[in-house]
Amino acid sequence: MPLQFSYLHVLHSTSFKINKKLLAFILFITFPIFGDSFNFNQFNNHGFVGLINTPTARFYDESVYGITLYDGMPDQKITLTSNPFSWMEASFFYMNIDKFQLCRTNLNNDIFCQGYKDKGFNIKLRLKEEGRFPAIAIGLNDFAGTGLYSSEYIVGSYGINNIDIHFGLGFGAMNNPTKSIKNPLGYLSENFKNRPIETEDLGGQFQPGRYFSGEEASIFYGISYSLNNKTLLKFERDTTSNVGNSEDTIYKNKSIEDYDDLEWSFGIDYLINDNFTVGISHERGSYTSLKFVYKNNPNLSVKKYSYKKSLTNDDDNKYTKFIKNLEENGIGVNKISETTSAIGIELTQFIHPSI
Repeated sequence: MPLQFSYLHVLHSTSFKINKKLLAFILFITFPIFGDSFNFNQFNNHGFVGLINTPTARFYDESVYGITLYDGMPDQKITLTSNPFSWMEASFFYMNIDKFQLCRTNLNNDIFCQGYKDKGFNIKLRLKEEGRFPAIAIGLNDFAGTGLYSSEYIVGSYGINNIDIHFGLGFGAMNNPTKSIKNPLGYLSENFKNRPIETEDLGGQFQPGRYFSGEEASIFYGISYSLNNKTLLKFERDTTSNVGNSEDTIYKNKSIEDYDDLEWSFGIDYLINDNFTVGISHERGSYTSLKFVYKNNPNLSVKKYSYKKSLTNDDDNKYTKFIKNLEENGIGVNKISETTSAIGIELTQFIHPSI
């Protein structure tokens, strides 16, 4: 960290009067910063890279994929996530909500009930990579279908040493009804002030008119701190609702005084190895949740190929030795044809380390 010490030495040895804000700014910009990391980017409860419930502007490299299993209150969720590009993250989720019971009666008048099931899609796009200024991303959650979790956001992320800072603006289900501000996009167009409540149907159709809309929006923020190479601590102001709009969320039947307690969540992620992570969180002062994450980067996990020498017999002819050599290295020989001037080989490859 020589750059930091040289700045401090200059400040201490000169007679210039520098106020505290300027000093803090100088120290801030001289710290080495880190951006996206396969180890410390972690899927949140909803299967996209974030903190606990809130998103961040972090992304995995192209081709990374993963699965998240989440058990919280009132919903349980499984999410499949992939990064088709380094600037795009897409996920598909399937969830269960126990408090929404669907019941049916069989021919014997026996009643069977189960939780409400639903599915949806999320997408996040990078607008700017991190440099001297924060990384910026936008995202759409549950952007088609019933839209029970329908929300949109703009978020920025900035890393300083082993601390990652995140700050964003949430719309729709990410809007806390008691701690909101006027939707700034409403100054651009009146259309952003009105958010449709009902979906056009019960699934499958997009409603672009509700994206980033609503009379109000909420500010969310949080930090993550890497305690060591295995442990990640997280803290956030969470303005998301568990299920859809505020009429069906944890805010229901809560007094105004309870809202502040319901905004703060903290958790810990433990990296079992490069691919598996387990996380436990205490969400909004109300309940404890558990998640399991598997992620993989094929570009890192596929081992570099090394040539394997085959075992041959002394009495094997040149074709037999050739076939054994190829098969030992994952290549099957379907056919060999020979003419007076050429040899033709038809092969099948069993191992594909890369495209």
